[in-house]
Amino acid sequence: MNNNNETNQKKGEYHIDKMFSEILETETMNILDGSDLLQDDLIKEEKERILKMAIGKIGVESEDKNTISLQPRKKKRKILTVALIAIVAFVTTAFAAEIFQWDARISNYFGIEEYNSADLSGGGMNVGISAENNGVTIEAVQTIGDANNLYILLDITAPEDKVIYPNTGFDALYLQVEGATSLGYSFDMLDDDNENDNDNKATILVYMDANEKINNGKMISLKFKDLRHYINGDWVTDIEGEWNLKWKLDYEDISTKYSIEKILMVDGETVNIDSVSISPIALNVQISGSYIEKHDLKPLEPGIEELIQITAIELKDGTVLTQKDASMWGISTRGTKCVLNMQMKKLIDVDQVKSITLNDTKIVL
Repeated sequence: MNNNNETNQKKGEYHIDKMFSEILETETMNILDGSDLLQDDLIKEEKERILKMAIGKIGVESEDKNTISLQPRKKKRKILTVALIAIVAFVTTAFAAEIFQWDARISNYFGIEEYNSADLSGGGMNVGISAENNGVTIEAVQTIGDANNLYILLDITAPEDKVIYPNTGFDALYLQVEGATSLGYSFDMLDDDNENDNDNKATILVYMDANEKINNGKMISLKFKDLRHYINGDWVTDIEGEWNLKWKLDYEDISTKYSIEKILMVDGETVNIDSVSISPIALNVQISGSYIEKHDLKPLEPGIEELIQITAIELKDGTVLTQKDASMWGISTRGTKCVLNMQMKKLIDVDQVKSITLNDTKIVL
């Protein structure tokens, strides 16, 4: 009798393992197809759906084993009850833990909310790398990026007897990314929600674009030199020193790519619009043609604008975003190819983008 009980218990454990495996497979598919299951807090309907799935499987197992003696059935039911509790815990904690937690300052800057947080989570990365010199610490806290663009949130902390003013900056900022031959970058001082502007802390947001993919394990290096502030028409150095930060960029490309293959006329010449990539934070356009190299070799004349510019992004509801809605834009050229970048101040709903305009030419996506 004991041997039979032991055998039946092992069968019950086997079916529990199978049940866990099937539920995990189902929920994994939900992740891949973009369902809203993985939120910080599961909604009531999602919890009921998973519980119903588990209970349904328990019911099937019970019906299949009607001939099992009473004692093994009780043991099996006990095991399955424990499994049910484990499933609930698994869904409400383990799954929720996978959601990327955005720093409130990045959330406020871009307008990240609960409904779009999960869609953006793949493009986020916690850094936690810092450098200290002469009592000043600069820490890279978090990033949000796509294949060619990146925003970096940094905290600056000076000694308590020093002041970091709202118009603080650096004598120099150098940024490099492995494999990128052309970079554009700048930074803004963010509001740290401190009532006292003259304290020893500050938050800055560095934004950059590159002509090559940067998100697939490339190393990024930042160097800051001499903390200073602007007053009465001049820069005053507060603390001298250098701060060097370096880490590997490891996050997903959250862009949607469109193959265009259309001709664009510039200066009476033709170039090819190869592709357009749109992420919630930026727009990137790949262009090629012999005239790009020819134009790039010409002497730069004052007042002459870029060869090609992103002048507008039209949404399906009629909203038109221009360079005024961007934090930075520009063009990087290498030989017969160039990349146009436009980084946005607020998030773009990629699904709502209807067209983009290059110079005066509209490209419907």
